[in-house]
Amino acid sequence: MNMTSGTVLNIHKMSRQDGPGIRTLVLMKGCPLSCLWCSTPESQSSHPEVFIAEYNCRKCGKCVEVCPLGVRTLDGIDRQQCDNCGQCVDVCLYGGLEMKGSEMTADELFKEIEKESVGYRRSGGGVTFGGGEPTVQADFVAEVLSRCQRVFYHTAVETCGMAKWENLEKILNHVNLLYFDIKHMDEQIHRKITGGSNRVILDNAQKASERVPMIVRMPVIPGLNDSEENIRATSRFVSNLGDRVQRLELLPYHNLGEVSYKRLGREYTLKGLKPHTEEFMDQLLKIAESNRIKVRIGG
Repeated sequence: MNMTSGTVLNIHKMSRQDGPGIRTLVLMKGCPLSCLWCSTPESQSSHPEVFIAEYNCRKCGKCVEVCPLGVRTLDGIDRQQCDNCGQCVDVCLYGGLEMKGSEMTADELFKEIEKESVGYRRSGGGVTFGGGEPTVQADFVAEVLSRCQRVFYHTAVETCGMAKWENLEKILNHVNLLYFDIKHMDEQIHRKITGGSNRVILDNAQKASERVPMIVRMPVIPGLNDSEENIRATSRFVSNLGDRVQRLELLPYHNLGEVSYKRLGREYTLKGLKPHTEEFMDQLLKIAESNRIKVRIGG
């Protein structure tokens, strides 16, 4: 029995996105970036966290009573002092508190993935790892992907590319399709909007494109990375990655993660930002296509 373990945020079954056929999408905890628009901020931390669903709270006070550190009140949690022990979650009877993230062994996760094996085989589907950032838990992810490939499930991984090459390479050894995010081509702007440099990311994109089939994704965020200059620079970079790159996907901005920031006691700094119109996205598509690459709006 393999006891390699990892921290999993969520498992979405019967997905028809993020790869061919019917898929199981496994979201991992932990990410080295902190993108301003992140739709799953609960995936950024590597450890489990308490999630507050205020609309379910009945103000019964049980969570306050059991908190061993005294950092829980009826109005919220002192996040700086909370150690996410989960005792408050255990006594909540109404779903007002939830623990985001749980430890699983490779065996436990593979058994969950196997439950949809009939769907994979009938549809040519399989498993996709996302997050968070799967390379943060490279050994765990590589182990599960390896087991999936041994039974001929299609494997895919979504990465932000911010990783040591040796960690990314471990995963690439067991990947049929790689989704690779590029947020901005200018390093200083990239630091400002994601919290990290893009140098390692662009270098890893080049190396990965020489190893496995790849789809490059670019979230298009109004006012942050949607300039014509950046779209041209990004599509030019993608056009030079080689034949294994299937296309560039321009992903329209959405604010679906905004409520998650509130439930984690964090501020969503892009509050009020409006998505682009379809007409504007079509203009960006045409700009990107000028570098003679396949481009799609959405995933």
